[in-house]
This record gives sequence, structure tokens and C-alpha cells, in this order.
Amino acid sequence: MPPKAPKAGAKKAAAKPAASPEPPPPARSPSPEKLSVFDAETNLNFVEDEDWASLAENATNPTIAKVLEAAQLLLGAEDAAGGGGDVAPLLAALRALGPRAGQLAKAKAALEAMDLGKLQEKPSASAKAEPKVAAKSAKAKAKAPAAPPPLPGAPAVLALAQLIEAYVAERESVQKYDMEWQPVPFRQLYRSLQRALLARQHACLLCCSARAAAAAKLHCQLAGSVIFDLYELQMRMNLCKSLSLERARLELHHALKEAMSSGKRLVLLLGSSPLNLRHFCDSRVPLEIFDFEKLEEVGKSLGLEVNPSFQVVLLLQLPKTKAEKQLAQLLPFDDLAVLVLEETSLPALASLAAAEKAAPCLRSGLELLVLEPEKREVLEETSEDPGINSEDFEYLENFGPDWEERWSLGPADQDENGKEIRKGLITAKLVKYPANPKDAKSCLQLMGGATNAPCTGIWTSFSPLIRPTEVEFEFTMNGKVDMPNACVVFTEKPFEGALPDCTVGLQFTVRGGMQLCGGGGNLVRISNDGKIQNDKWNKVLMQIDWTDKVVVAQVDTRGKGYAPAIQTVPFRDPSCMGFGALFIYNTDTQATCWFTSLRVKQSKDMLLDTDALAARRDLAERLKQREYQMAVDADMEVGMKMGAIKSTSCHGMNLAMEQAANNASSKAMG
Repeated sequence: MPPKAPKAGAKKAAAKPAASPEPPPPARSPSPEKLSVFDAETNLNFVEDEDWASLAENATNPTIAKVLEAAQLLLGAEDAAGGGGDVAPLLAALRALGPRAGQLAKAKAALEAMDLGKLQEKPSASAKAEPKVAAKSAKAKAKAPAAPPPLPGAPAVLALAQLIEAYVAERESVQKYDMEWQPVPFRQLYRSLQRALLARQHACLLCCSARAAAAAKLHCQLAGSVIFDLYELQMRMNLCKSLSLERARLELHHALKEAMSSGKRLVLLLGSSPLNLRHFCDSRVPLEIFDFEKLEEVGKSLGLEVNPSFQVVLLLQLPKTKAEKQLAQLLPFDDLAVLVLEETSLPALASLAAAEKAAPCLRSGLELLVLEPEKREVLEETSEDPGINSEDFEYLENFGPDWEERWSLGPADQDENGKEIRKGLITAKLVKYPANPKDAKSCLQLMGGATNAPCTGIWTSFSPLIRPTEVEFEFTMNGKVDMPNACVVFTEKPFEGALPDCTVGLQFTVRGGMQLCGGGGNLVRISNDGKIQNDKWNKVLMQIDWTDKVVVAQVDTRGKGYAPAIQTVPFRDPSCMGFGALFIYNTDTQATCWFTSLRVKQSKDMLLDTDALAARRDLAERLKQREYQMAVDADMEVGMKMGAIKSTSCHGMNLAMEQAANNASSKAMG
């Protein structure tokens, strides 16, 4: 049987030549040498300015754009396609970068898509020389591929690519900080924090001055960290007393969840008087967050997945000598990287102020670090004073139903003989007083006291120590005239048995009138607005000068405004550094006092109202001058009388006439 004829389509298919295999991908040039970060940064200094300029001018070139894109990705940009040609600030930011956990993969992938080896190849001499032979035929020219033009700024592109490679590789060789405190220049702040992060450590950043703390905080803000001001929270809890501990923990809980889930740094500002973080933690803010190895467990307990870029940074403002003694008692300190910011590396205040206007992003934070440091001398650390609040605040107490959240009874529970005070002898409760509806106000009634026993009524504390510039309260009282009652006392230390041991600063009392207890326990009257009357409200305003440690007090017993101050009264104990406790009590078993309001304010801008005091000083000086002049006139009058008596008894001339005659005779004899 004859073979079947092939189909037409089969003929055509057979007639087609076999498809040529795809050309192999071009061979990659040998990769350039891998450099350390130090060597890569050093290489940047040897790149010519014209190469950097050429790189910036040709930012759209595919190779250059790829390198710039990798650099931008390394700086945290989410979409860095196209790179950008602002090379100078880009290099400045990269110099402060160090290992970056979040964007390394993207930057590495961008570099791997390039043939970095070609950047090392130099153009051949024949390509640069003029052609000396006749041109070949047009057909030969068409077959020969054209030589690619040299890459603009190739040395700069290569140096930048090698720096990015070095940063990518550095992550693999990071070692933990040991327990020694590491001095850190401001320029290397981000790199040091990154090293701690990649070594699985939280960080404690110690700033020895307010300026250093402000610079560190600004960097963290610009770099996109979650900033949580624990010092401000502490003020609201312990100074303004407007925030409960439960509410404070809830606020920190929200900040913690935001930072953990987004992979940002949680920067806790602890200020100059850090609180004990152990007391602040609970189930919503577990103490284990300060242990890097337990973060995964903490995340599960909070119901979220912990981003690997999450890190806690504690930022404090303390002298180093003081921090060495206190921090281990206040902070979970076992495995933190302790970094001490160098004072001499900080930029000028004007530069910091200008940087505040930058948009928050990692690159802005890095560009802040490379600002030129200001040349200045670092002052020696001063003597170690107790932690004192330096921020403005105002505590307003109206004695509402929740007053017991801020005040406690006592603390003294013994009389002057050491005998325990009978329960129920001293009571504190909210009432409406007086019975007259016209004057009645809601107030706290403190009834009873113990003879010669201080601090038996109510008290509250302040942490850190405060230096109030104004204290104002409204009250009325009744009781024995010869006993100190309605006592309002501010001390530095808590009461532990004897009032003088508390370092008393301001001590107000009513004893036959309103008085302040000055230096040495001397009572000074301040009531110059009439006597205290039963069932009538009195206002007291005390302004405090902490430079001279004196108090200027004014009173209003008639509701017509404060009377002028009489005089300044020194602190009872001039060694008082600040107020840490406030006591209100009576020392008469049958006394009762009522307080409607209390205001404690600390302000840097407060000026003492010393007009009346200046007027009194001026009046006293005039009286003194007048008395002196009267004494001189009296002496002159006596002298003139003596001269007149003498002239009458001898020659009939008074003293002036005798002097004139003596002068005339002297001239005649001369």
C-alpha cells in the first residue's frame, strides 16, 4: 500500500527551519571586593567632586537610578523607584545609618539586579584614541555591536554601591553591648541603637543635660519612633493629681501595642526624676517587655504579633554619677545597652531649632545627626541634689467626693507623750458649711487634733520634689486662740516622728491670727486685713522665692481682695531643697477647720508681688533719713545756743561774728 501523502500543513511545518536557541544571559563581571563599613565610608572621601556631580545630574540613568533606589530603600522609603538626585544629604544620612533591619532585603535585591563588576571596568585605550584605520564597510558596521558609553560618575556609583553592601553585611556580625556604659557621639546615635536592636537588646540612653535630652528626643521624633512621656504622666499622677494609676497604665498600654505591632521604637521619656518602672507595670504593661528574649511571650499575652523591629529605649536626663547610684534601683536593668550621649558632640541650638521643621521620617532623623557639632566646654557636674521637678504645673484641689484618692489620714498616730491617739478623735469628711445659706460652701471638715502633736490630720505627697511659686487656699476655723490650728505645712521629707526632721520649708498656722513660722521657729504675723471671724471664709496667698528661700504672704478676710504684704518670711529650715509632702492638721482637741480649695502652682514666669514691700522699705528709709536730719538739726541748735551763751558772757559777739573777727585780724597781721 502506497504511503499517504503528507498534509499541506505538515509540509509547511517541515519547511520551517528549527528555532534557534535563546542566547545565554550575558556573563556577569566579577563582583567588586566586599568592604567593611569603615572602609566603604572611607572610600567615599576619595571620590572626586565631579563624579558626585555627574551622578546627581544623571539620576535617570538605569544603573544610577538602581543604586539610588537601593540607598533610599535602606533609609526606610517604602517606594523608592527613581531614587532621586539629592546626593549630598543622601550621603550624610547614609553615614549615620548603620545596620537597618526592616529594609535590608529590599535594598539587597535592588543591588543584586545590577552588574556591579562592570563599574570597575575602565574604558580601553583604543576606545579613547582617534581611529587611524579606514572605516569598514557599512555591512560590517551593522554586524559589530556599538560599544556602550561610559557610565557617568562610575567611581561614585561604585563607592555608593559598596557602602550599601557593607551596611547589608554588617547586620550579620553585630555583637551585644556588655554591662559597661558606652559613650556615644551624637552622630552615631542611630547606629548604636540599631546595633543594640540587632543584638536583641533594649537600650537606656543617658543624657547628662537638658540640651542633650532635647537633641536625643528630637532625633527619635524625626526618625518616626513612638514617643511616650512618662515624666509628664508622672506629673499628672503625682503633682497635678489629675490622673489615676489605672488610667496611666491604660495610656502606656495603647502606646506599647502601637509600637510592637508596627515595629517602631517605643521611646519612654523618664526625665530628671525617673519613677520606678517595676511599680508601674501590670498585666497590660508586663514587666517582661524590658526583657528582649521574652517579647514573643508578651506579644501572645497582649494578643498581637511582635514586629522584629520593635525596641524599647529609656531616655533619661541625669548626671552620670547620680545615674550610676539610682538606675539599678529604678529600672529593669539586667540586659539593657546603656548608652551615654557625649555632650561635646551636640549641634548648636539654632541647628536643632531649624531641624524641628523637617517632616518626620528616618532620613530626617539621620540628617539631624550629621549636623556640625558646636564647639563648647562641658561644665563639670554639680553636687548631687535630690530630683526636683523643673516643669510648670498646677494642682487644684476642690475637695470633691474623690478627695480620698489624693489624700491620706495621719500620718502621725501618737500624741506628744507617745501614746496612741484614740480612734475617732480626729475625723475628716465632706460637709456644707456654714449653716447660713448665703455663705455655705462644700468643703472638707477636719475636726479635732492632738495637743502639741503635728501631722495628725490629712496629708499628700509630691514626687519628684516640687518648688511651687504660689500656694493659695480658702479656709475658716474655730478653736483655742493660744493653740496652733488650721496648720498648712510643706516639708521636704515625709513625717517619721518629729516635724523638724522633715526639713520644713513653709509653715502656716492660726494662733490668735494668721502667722508664718520663720527661721528658728519664730512666728511672724501676716494677718493685716482684720481678725478671723467664725463662719467667715478667709483666703491666703503665699508667693515663694526659691532663690532667697523666703515667703511673701497676703490675706483676704473680707472678700475685697488681698491686702498688701507686710514683710518677707524666711523658710523655717533654709536647707529645704523642695517640697515632697503637705500636711493639714490642728493641735487642739476641740478645734475644727474647713477648707474649700487649695492651689499649688509652679511656674518659671512667676514674679513676686513686692510693690507693697518696696513701698514699706522706701517709707522706712525716709523715716530713718528724717530721724537723722532731726538729730543733726538738734545738735546744730544746741551748738548755736552754746555759742550765743559764750558771746554774751565774754565779748557780746555770737559764734559767727567771732569767727569773722578772727579772720579779719589774721589778714591784718599777715
